[in-house]
Amino acid sequence: MITGLAYALILMGCSDDMTMCTDLVRDRDMSATLQECEKAQHAALQSDIALESDYPVVATRCMAGGEKFAETGVADIG
Repeated sequence: MITGLAYALILMGCSDDMTMCTDLVRDRDMSATLQECEKAQHAALQSDIALESDYPVVATRCMAGGEKFAETGVADIG
């Protein structure tokens, strides 16, 4: 069980102008620091999920959240 502050990497599919984005997947692996999460962003953008997406733009975001993100994790991204 994860306790305290942790960061979840979220892969999103977005419109060309990035005004509308939809979460594609939240990584089950939590990062203890924002820096660790940010280091994983490049690999997530090169993942099969990102490369096979039908969205014109794929982006990542690191969100602080702890347990709530771990509970809703869908898949491992990278």
